[in-house]
This record gives sequence, structure tokens and C-alpha cells, in this order.
Amino acid sequence: MVLYPILSKSQEKLNKLQAPTSPASSIIGMQPSSILSPKTYQALETAIYSNFLNENGNVIIPNNFALEFTPYWNFTKKDTLSLDEYLYPKKLTDQFVRNFSFSIASTQNFQLGDSSSTNALAFGFRTTLYFSNKQDRDTIEKYKHSLNTNKLIAGHVSSEAESLLINNKVKDKAEFIFKIKIKVVETINEIFPNASDVVKNQMIEEIVYETNKINLDLNNYTVFLNTFYNVIDQVLKGKETFEKFKKHIKNRPGLSVDLAYANFLNFPSNNFDFSFIPRQSFWLTPTYNFRYDFNFLKIMGVIRYEWYDIKYFKNYFLNSKIYENNLDYGFGISTQFDKFSIKIEVVGRESETEIPAGFDTEGNELFRRDKSSDIQYLGSFNYNLTDQIVLSYSVGNRFEPILNPTNTLVSLLSLNFGFGTPTENNIKFKN
Repeated sequence: MVLYPILSKSQEKLNKLQAPTSPASSIIGMQPSSILSPKTYQALETAIYSNFLNENGNVIIPNNFALEFTPYWNFTKKDTLSLDEYLYPKKLTDQFVRNFSFSIASTQNFQLGDSSSTNALAFGFRTTLYFSNKQDRDTIEKYKHSLNTNKLIAGHVSSEAESLLINNKVKDKAEFIFKIKIKVVETINEIFPNASDVVKNQMIEEIVYETNKINLDLNNYTVFLNTFYNVIDQVLKGKETFEKFKKHIKNRPGLSVDLAYANFLNFPSNNFDFSFIPRQSFWLTPTYNFRYDFNFLKIMGVIRYEWYDIKYFKNYFLNSKIYENNLDYGFGISTQFDKFSIKIEVVGRESETEIPAGFDTEGNELFRRDKSSDIQYLGSFNYNLTDQIVLSYSVGNRFEPILNPTNTLVSLLSLNFGFGTPTENNIKFKN
């Protein structure tokens, strides 16, 4: 934990870590959120959940832990991945495999109906499917075309500059500027034939003006050439375009859908050979990331179906009312401002179960459907200590819990770490 902030800055990451929302930590009750935010490309994510203080106000070591692992970004040779394949896999199965992750969570404080603490392990699986659109593809192509054009111009002009100096074709800086201007004019007219004369002349004059400010030593022209290359890139706005391009890719605008499943094992006697699966969940979570002036905003929906092992709860939660099936549905809004982000969600719940309703005239037991409704609203405040470390605090009103049903207040602090995200060196941005 001490060394990681230093190591995490070694290369620029293509994905900033987001607040933890793994299927395993959700089903075991560590995190209250019903909406799973789309997972960023991380080979490994870990999270610890706690308020870090006990009832006496003393600092404690958290014992609630979650981990999420994405095999693809750990084992695949990412440097062979093209930009198009990274953003728009040709096959649906490619998306499924590349974004597939599994999660595990553990706690030593899963309380039964008699308030005794037991051990529990949760397991989750999920993947994300991205749906490309023409507008996004057109934007990507414009960026790629602009970068390739800049690369072509810079290549022609730089090659001429090297030839002039290496082969001693100029006697001083004035002659260099005179000859390189000819090449600049020829190249820009060739590559931008439809551009206005005003635009082309502005580019040419700016290159000449900035070059004239560089000192040239014909016996040691390396520094001059390096500075000249920077002038070309600055005038063509190559670096600025590339940064905008990367920002667009990081935001991943458009529609995506998360599919997830999770369950957990409880060990009521804290004996490994004696366990139950009390609860299982399936998520369908669509997310839309806005673009342009609203690229800081995304909206999310959720449909989650849960089913419970009624026999288990009748044995270990004697005085609690349990519904066999829950259907959750709702929406959330998330914002991202540099290092700070906020997520707000409102989710409704429809529950139902079968309960005994007596016997018929032949002695057969009868049942009837018992239904209930509930609502949950939460706010999460997240701060990126680095691109790969997130501190998150959640507060709000959760669904009525099985244990202590009047205790619906959420107040949770968590710390999340990400490892192994692809960097710009892993993706071929330019052709």
C-alpha cells in the first residue's frame, strides 16, 4: 500500500479505477449498492470495506475483503491489440471473454438471527458488452485521420530538415529556413489541397516564425532538430489532438450492458464442511456514457432478480420475515470530475413468497402469495487518490435488512485498488 502510489505512476493508464461494485461484495452485503457500475479494464481489483473504527472509536484492521480478477488483461499479450479491436471487437464472444471477470468476497462477521458471527464467502461473475454507434466510430476515424495526417506532414518536413543539416546543404539558419519553407509549402499544399489559403498560410508562417527563434549550431544540430520537431508538432496540434483522442477513448461514450451473477456460501457453525447457499442474484445493468460537453455524466439502470433458500432462513433467522424472490429495478446517475465522482441511485423492490394458508377438504396444504414493496436510495462519494486507488464513502437508506429490520442506515467507507490496467503502450493508437 505504501509503494503502490509510486509504482502506479510509471505509465499512463487508459482506464481510471472506479468505485468498487463487484457482484461478490454486493451479494454478501459488504456494499449496499444495487447497481453495478461498469468495470474498468483492470487485471485485478481489490477492496476493503469498513468504517475503520469500532464502537469505542479505536482504529481496527478491516476484515471484510473483496477481489475481482479479469483473466484477459493478465494473460493476453496486449501489445498486439489494435485500437479498432480494443474498442470494437468483431465478435460478440471476443467482448464476452475480454471483459469477463470473476470476483470473490469474504467476511468473518456474517450475523445469523441470534446475532452470532459466522464466516461467509461470495463468488461472482460478470462481463460487459459495448454497443458501438456510427457517431462514435466517425469520431474515432476523424481522430485517426488527423493523427495520420500530422504524422505524414511531420515525416516529410523532418526528413528534409535532417537531409539539409546532415549533408551540409545550408550555410546558416537563414538558408535553412528558406529551403525548409519550400518543403513545408509543398507538403501542406499536397496533403491539404482543399484547405483555404488563409489556413495554409497561417500554418506555414507559424512554422517559419517559431523556427526562426531557435538557435542553430551547424556543428551540433541535434538540439536544433529536436526543437524543430516540437515546433512542427505544436503547429499541427499533434499532441493536443492525441490527448483529446485518449480522453475520448477513456470515456467510452455510448451504450454498454453489464451481465452478472453471484452467490455466497455461509458456514453457520464456522465449519468448512457444513455450508449453505442462502442467496443468489442475477443483474442486467445498462449504462449510457454521454459525450462532448456532457462526457462527465452517465446514467445507469438495473434489473436484479434474487432468490433465497427459505429453509436456510427458517433455521437460522427464526424471527425474520423472508421473501423467496425479489425483483429490484431502478436507475442511477454518476458524474466524474477529474479525481472526484458522485453516484446517486434509487432502486425499488418487489418481493413475494409462498406462505401456508391452511388445508383443503382433502387435507392438502394450501399456500398463498405474500407480496411486499421496498425502496433504497444511496449516494456514493469517491475520490481517486491515484488513477488506480479510490477512496469511497456511501450513505443512504437501504432495503429493509433481514437482521435488525429497523436498521436501514448506510454509512460505509471503502478503499479500492486496481492492478494491471492497459497503458497507451499496449494499444496501437496510430496506424
